Amino acid sequence: MSEVICKLPKAGLGNQLFPLMHAAVFAKINNLPLLIIGYHQFKVGPYLRGEKSKRKYTGFFKFEKNIFFAFYDELKVKNILKNNEVVYEPQLLKLTSTQKNNKVFFFEKMPTYHDYFIHLKPHRNLVIELMNEMISEKIVEKQTTTTHQEIGVHIRMGDFRKLNVGEEFKGGHVRTPESYFVNIINGIRIVLDLEMKVDIFTDGYKNEFESIFNLKNIDFVEGKNDLLDMLLLSKSKIIVISTGSTFSYWAGFLSNAPIILHPDHIHSRIRDVDENGLHFEGGFEQAVNWLKINRI
Repeated sequence: MSEVICKLPKAGLGNQLFPLMHAAVFAKINNLPLLIIGYHQFKVGPYLRGEKSKRKYTGFFKFEKNIFFAFYDELKVKNILKNNEVVYEPQLLKLTSTQKNNKVFFFEKMPTYHDYFIHLKPHRNLVIELMNEMISEKIVEKQTTTTHQEIGVHIRMGDFRKLNVGEEFKGGHVRTPESYFVNIINGIRIVLDLEMKVDIFTDGYKNEFESIFNLKNIDFVEGKNDLLDMLLLSKSKIIVISTGSTFSYWAGFLSNAPIILHPDHIHSRIRDVDENGLHFEGGFEQAVNWLKINRI
């Protein structure tokens, strides 16, 4: 019997979603059963660093089982991989009966940062559909009862280090400067001549910020789990993302909203452009004309 297996990496939510959704799409288009392992994880790093988010994601998805049955599944997977022909990281294509017969298809890796969504973009609508099917009822309920924000800003903190004084911002595991977000918020409000409400989504603490909360009509979003925050961010009318944060990128991928990226760190599109010219992505200077024309 053929089967699709996904082993979630020991990583943050955004990074885990890549192999998960690759596997889910492949299983769906080939009508194969999907087995997921690796979701019961304890990460010591966030505790040692005193991070607000402890990166515990159990209870997020319907496919999760208790620790005993999850451990049984992991033993089962070891046996399956040992005794079957395994195809690692297959392309997201529909296979013939012969091509998929008596094979195990295994996913655990994420794509290169140069184009994170290269394989998922052609299946974007299916990804959104499958993710909505996977999400726990509790998160779905909270998502539908929460008011959507006008501008959603994600500021990645956590294990990203602070930019040193005089250091040029080159991305990587470095925090996007706070001044950048302040300038973008002010710029959007000037362009649209509206003091639009801004919700700040972050894995940092409020006291870590110096100036952004001095702006008017700013709300600090906290007290929700990481997946719910990602989904709420995706519902924003405008999304401002953090460089290098796959959490940010996933919120953008799931959304139809315009996405504002740091102009020096745009590697590839997160979403394809549709026939109506939607799905704007780019730096703020590029966004100005788009915002004026479309009047969010």
